[in-house]
Parts: sequence; structure tokens; C-alpha cells
Amino acid sequence: MDVAVTDEPAKQDVPRSLWSRILFAVQHMFVRAQDYLSSGFDARRRHIHISGRVFDEAWYLENNADVAGYDGSFEQHFFLHGIDEGRKARFFDSHWYYRNHKDSGLLRMDAWTHYCRFGIHENRAARFLYIHGGVERPINRNYGDWVWQFDTLNDRKVQNLHGLRLTLGLSQKFSVVAAISDSDSPELIRRVVKAIKDQIYETFEAILAVTPAARSIVEGELKGDKRFTLINTSGTEAESYSKLLEAAKTDHVAFMRSCDILDPAALVWVAYGLHERPQAQVFYADEDRMDTEDMRKDPYFKPDFNYELFLTHNMLGGFTVYRRDLIEAVGGIDPEAGDDALYDLALRVYEQRGGDAFVHIPRVLNHVRGRAVYREAQVATVNRHLKRLRKSAEVMKAPELEGYNRVRYALPKRLPKVSILIPTRDKAELLRFCLGSLLEKTSYTNYEVIIIDNGSVEPETFAYFEEVKADKRVRVIRDERPFNFSQLNNKGVAQAKGSYVCLMNNDIEILTPDWLEEMVSFAQQPDVGCVGARLWYPDDTLQHGGVLIGFFDVAGHMHKHIKRGETGYANRASLHQSLSAVTAAVLLIRKETYNAVGGLDEGLAVAFNDVDFCLRVRDAGYRNIYTPYAEMYHHESASRGAEDSPEKKAREQREIQTIKTRYGQSMRRCPAFSPNLSLTSEDMSFAFPPRVPTVEDILIDLRKRGGDVLDEKPVTSLVTINS
Repeated sequence: MDVAVTDEPAKQDVPRSLWSRILFAVQHMFVRAQDYLSSGFDARRRHIHISGRVFDEAWYLENNADVAGYDGSFEQHFFLHGIDEGRKARFFDSHWYYRNHKDSGLLRMDAWTHYCRFGIHENRAARFLYIHGGVERPINRNYGDWVWQFDTLNDRKVQNLHGLRLTLGLSQKFSVVAAISDSDSPELIRRVVKAIKDQIYETFEAILAVTPAARSIVEGELKGDKRFTLINTSGTEAESYSKLLEAAKTDHVAFMRSCDILDPAALVWVAYGLHERPQAQVFYADEDRMDTEDMRKDPYFKPDFNYELFLTHNMLGGFTVYRRDLIEAVGGIDPEAGDDALYDLALRVYEQRGGDAFVHIPRVLNHVRGRAVYREAQVATVNRHLKRLRKSAEVMKAPELEGYNRVRYALPKRLPKVSILIPTRDKAELLRFCLGSLLEKTSYTNYEVIIIDNGSVEPETFAYFEEVKADKRVRVIRDERPFNFSQLNNKGVAQAKGSYVCLMNNDIEILTPDWLEEMVSFAQQPDVGCVGARLWYPDDTLQHGGVLIGFFDVAGHMHKHIKRGETGYANRASLHQSLSAVTAAVLLIRKETYNAVGGLDEGLAVAFNDVDFCLRVRDAGYRNIYTPYAEMYHHESASRGAEDSPEKKAREQREIQTIKTRYGQSMRRCPAFSPNLSLTSEDMSFAFPPRVPTVEDILIDLRKRGGDVLDEKPVTSLVTINS
């Protein structure tokens, strides 16, 4: 968090009457006398009085007059609202005050009270910490700390979860179904069953498919619990789930695997999700891994439903909740799916209902014991899905990752023409390096290169232009106007002959010869807009692995500066996926789509024109894709230089403000990014605190809306639907 520390008196002494001065002196002498007479007793209390930092409510109100009517303390307002709204708060440092004013009579009075009653009038110095809420607290990559602070149940939280259920009248009954295998250890079987029994939300039936060897272990743990029904099975996952569905009697079925240990609050949050989204079709949640000592690690904080990421693996996980009628509508469990039955079911739901059917609950509701093993059936399952959609594609193992898929769509026999646009100004050697790698390494055969000369003056540059014009694939056009990245590219697109256009910086060096085949294969899909590449700095650290909105209030690059060979958070740096935006340093799109959304905004001359463009493409109904299989080096800013002059910084701030004004609070909610991850670090660190309402927040909001519970903060919906 952005913190400033000052040593200062908060206010100057003000003129007072003689009687008030006498009264002030008497009060101060009385306090000092009490300290002297009872110093031994109060030494213990002093430690309590001066511990921590004191929130200055008067200062907060003075600087945020619009919160005067808030129903609660201003300290609560800052932490529940002010942080997200970018407000600043001031905290009084009690420790510093006591250390530097040992004569101040603090033994029977805490430092803040003394400062307000006496210190201000005596012009005593004080130290304050100014905390700007627009930035999160210091980055912490320790998941254990995150769990301890934000995701550990205690008696009060359990009571509030019960209160949430009672307040909203949550009564939806669930059928929890799980296939228990005797290949799992007896200890794990007991742990899985106990986690179902211990659900805070008790309105459920549980139907477990058990092998003969596992039955006695399960029965020993159940001890006659009548909510549970056991059925015998010895077949595949698909056969077991088919039998379980036949036995289930409710409208909503919660699937589990034999390695899934449900969080005690899992069904409460699903029931709340149904209350918020009664028409929801499928719920899925975040998950982590749990070792044999019940220590939690490796959280998978997921995005909203992400089709291209979903093709690489079953991102829904094991604990998923489906409407019963939806399962029947898509044909139930497919026996051909074998041990990939749940993945296959979700793919068929997507085929019929699209991504809007899937609702993400951004809470860790499942703890997986053990490690997922890659199965060849995942390739077969995705292949069947694509064939049902009549899409020609090759599905293979992801080259950098065990247990993940890569999909490459087939290109038409007659390759579509691609126009590659490269704005440049002088720097002939830089352009020679870029264009040389492009022409020499690119294996795609049907493309043209349009060099947009933005006022070059050096003879070496003109000589190089004459040289490259000899290649029939290259054209040079001239634009004398002051540098405006958006104008230059819009002019290039207007003269492009290709049905696809690729924006490219003049400081790019091609690494993968088939980069254009890869990007066109995605861009040709009718529901895909922009396609971006994986870009490396020359030192082999990542420059661009996709753009997420919300970083630093605007946008930033995922996994920036990770080293080559590292796969990123949840392996996402090495997987194709849909994102809010990609960088225009290398961006491919259909020319028709480019023109349909109005091209790049020429009011954004340098910064964030690509972010704005991608968001407009997304809002027009297309998905923007990042693929790690098109790789280049990006010698960033080698041509224009850094944004370090006052004029450039002022221009950048204007463009930032344009984006913030245009998209507002939506910039803090990226569907491709979890609210449990930080907006102040591009390495996907954990958010401290997460941007997810607590149960207390929700109860407070319910009271504001008329429920008879607690008090305090309006919150946004817990669940989010992919758009």
C-alpha cells in the first residue's frame, strides 16, 4: 500500500480564554498525579493503550465530506469502501508519540486521547501514516498468510453463515454425489466423507458410489447418518455418475471426485449463489490442494468462464453444481467419456448453452488431496467436442505442460492474405533487424508488409526503404503528421489488401516461424476478435503474456518479467486463453472487425489505445485471445524511447484519465482475472485483502436493504457471470 509518514503537529494552538487555560492545566496536573500514584498498576495498561495505529476519523471526514452520512464508523468505511474508491486515510502512530513525549502523562491515558486533549494545544509533534486506498497493501506471496487472514472459519463466521441462511431463507436442497474408489487410502475416504457430513448448510442428500472394499470404511464414518445413501459400483467414472444421477432426487446436483474435500461453507455459498442468480445453470468455484497434514497450498484462483482456457483443461474442477434438468437436456452422462465424464458434461453444456451458463463463485470451496494426472482421454474428449461443433482442429498435449491440452485449428487450403503494418521513424538498423527476421523466418506464405514512414529524415532510412521495395511483399507509405500510433495504423489499415491485419512494432524479432499460422488459426474463428502473441524481452524475461484490465487502476501485463521456462500462475503464461486485451505490439484481427468497431481511437495517441480497442472489440461480442505459441522478442521502446519527459508524462496521464472515464468501475473487474489476486503486481500475487465481500459484508448490506442484521456496507454480487 502507498504509505507516507510525517512527523508533525496536526493543528496549531488556538487562542483560549483564561478560564479554559486554567481548566486545561488542572486537568493535565490531575492526570500526571494519577500516573505518579498508580504507575505500577498502569504499566500493564500502557502497553495496551499504545499498541497499533489509531485511525483519525476527524481527518478522514474533513477530507471526504461526502461520507458524512455513512451508517457506521469512518474507519470501517475506509476499509470497506474507501480502498476501492481510491481514498486516503491517516493513522496516528501511538508508539512514536509515547517514545518522544515521555513527560506527557500517558500511563492512565492512551496516546491518541492525550494528543487530542492536550498534545494539540501544546503543539506536540506527532507521527502520522497516510495510506492511499487506491493501492493494495504490500505484496504477500504466502498463501498460508492469506488463508489465515481471509479464509479461516471461526465461531463468529460460522454463526454469520447460519445467519445468512436464515435471513435469506435459503432452503434449496442439493444432491451431493461422489464416486468413492478403494484405490484411495482409508484415511482419505474418511476425510472426504467427513467433509460432506460437516457442511454448515445441512439441507442436502448425499449419494456415494462405493466399491465393496470402500463400503465398510464409509459406513464406519457415517455412523447411521440418514442423509447418506450408498450404492455399489465398480465401473468407470461415467458409469458411477450415471448411477448416482438415477438415485438423486433434487433439482440441483453437486458433483465431487474421490479426491475432493469440501470446505465446510461450500453449500452455503452455492445456495447464496442460487439466491442471487436463480436462473444459473452451473456453478464452479476456486480450489486449492491439501496435504496429509491438512495444510492448504497451491490455490487455483480462477477467472470467469474462459473457453480457450477451458479447452486446455477442465478449469471447473471437481466440485461443480448443475441444474438437474440441464443435465438431462444435454443427454446426461456419456458412457464413452470414461473417467473424463465431468469434463465431457461441461463441454456439452457449453455447446448448447454457451459460456453464460457457467457461474464462478470466487471462493475456495474445494480442497483437492493428491495431484491430478494427465490422461490421454482429455485429448479424446476435446476432440469429440470440436467434432460435434464441426470444427477442424488438432488437439495435442501442451508442449510445456503435463496434463494440459493445446488446440490448433486447421487453416483453409487457400490461406487468407494478412497485411502486416509496421509504423517507423528512422532507426534504419532497428527496422532492418525487425523486417529481416520477419521476411526470413515467417513460414506463412500469403502476406504483405506495409511500412508506415512517420516523417523519417535520415538518409540511411531512405536508402533502406529503396532496398526493401525490391521485395514484392513490402510497401512503404508516408505520413508526415506528428506521431500518433492510432492514426498511423488506421491509415495503414485503409490501404491494406489483406482480409486480416496485423499491427506490429518496429522493434519486434520473430522467434517461431509458424507464428502467423498460429495467430490466424484463432483469428479465423467467427467469435474471436484480437489475437496476441507471447513477447519476450531480449534477456528472456516475459514482456507480454496478455493484458488484464484493473492493474494500477488501468491495465497491465500478466506475468511480466517471469523467466523463460517458467509457466506462470496456474500455468497461464503457457496456455492459450481469452483475455480482456492484448498488446498492439503484435496484434492480429480480421480487417472487417477492425473497421466495424471504428479502428484505434486517434484521441489516444500513444498509451492504452490497444486496451481501448480490445475492450470495444470485446463489447462488440468477440473474444480476445492470447496464444503462447506465437513468440517474438520485443525490444520495447527502442524506437520512441521512454515516457520520461514532462510533456510525455502529461500526455500519458490524459490518456489514462480518458480510459478511466470511459470505462469507470468496470476497470476494476476483469473477467479474465480473479478478485483474489493482486491489482498491484503483474506477477499474479495474492490480493491482501481480496476484492470479494465477506459474509459480514453481505449481512450488512442485507440490513441496509431491509434485513434485520448487523450494519454497514453495500456490496456487489458475490457471483459473476461470464459475458
